[in-house]
Amino acid sequence: MATRDQLSGPDSLAPGRQSDPWDAFGRDLSRLLRDPTAVGALEFSAPGNGTDGQDRCLLQRAGDESAWVSLRPGSETLIEEMIVWNDRSEPDELARAVMEACRDRLGVPHPQLLTLRGEGTLGRRTGPLRLVRTDSVPVGQDPADDPSPVDVAVEVSDHEDARDRYEALVERVTGHPCVVDDDGHLVFDHVGHQIHIEFREDLPYAHIRAWVARGVRSRAEAALEIARLNLADPHTTWVLDGRHVLQRTTVPVSPFLPRHAQGALEHFLYTFACTRDQIAHKLGPR
Repeated sequence: MATRDQLSGPDSLAPGRQSDPWDAFGRDLSRLLRDPTAVGALEFSAPGNGTDGQDRCLLQRAGDESAWVSLRPGSETLIEEMIVWNDRSEPDELARAVMEACRDRLGVPHPQLLTLRGEGTLGRRTGPLRLVRTDSVPVGQDPADDPSPVDVAVEVSDHEDARDRYEALVERVTGHPCVVDDDGHLVFDHVGHQIHIEFREDLPYAHIRAWVARGVRSRAEAALEIARLNLADPHTTWVLDGRHVLQRTTVPVSPFLPRHAQGALEHFLYTFACTRDQIAHKLGPR
């Protein structure tokens, strides 16, 4: 049976030496991040399965010293999970977050199986990582030169600040204004129905919700249909509240990442428009 010190390659182990190639990868990445002039983005991709694409871990570092690490499933284009956000660009913490995300969340057994895309000055100094590069950055799309506002995380001051940012986002996506109700929530119309976005002072989240069906004929039938819907769509949720069906999505807003917030909102609105009438007809009173 093969043992680890019989492996060949740049990260092979000498007899009697116990070392983890992920630890070496983390140290090399941490050294790279210690350079204060290295800004931009690194995208680490896991081996693809040929059907759903490649799962990716994204490290971004802005010129103001803020940095964050996120995960993007290869089969999804509208979801991005924030892993860590740091306004001081702590190299060891960021490197550890990337290492643990690739190894533990993406299930990559060895760092040399990762492929790499890079942008900005950060992307030009990745030689010590010894990863295969798969990128070619188009002119004018380098975040070190001209970062896109939708890709820059913003630390919000409170729930009212988050609400103001989401209000501008809603108006940009829908083309119509929204109002703030007596509870301090955003309300707007979509395909003839009201959509609510709730903000609470004690929670760093926005809750998007809308009623889908009121007064269902059978709670048992509604529960089965909701279970089917929730299995089919991991990005929004349907809930049975008494005899009413609610669609809802929870979005982190601290820090506020415009691209992620917009993707979540667009997916909610698209799903609601596509499924609401069908669900209401199937479950609602005759």
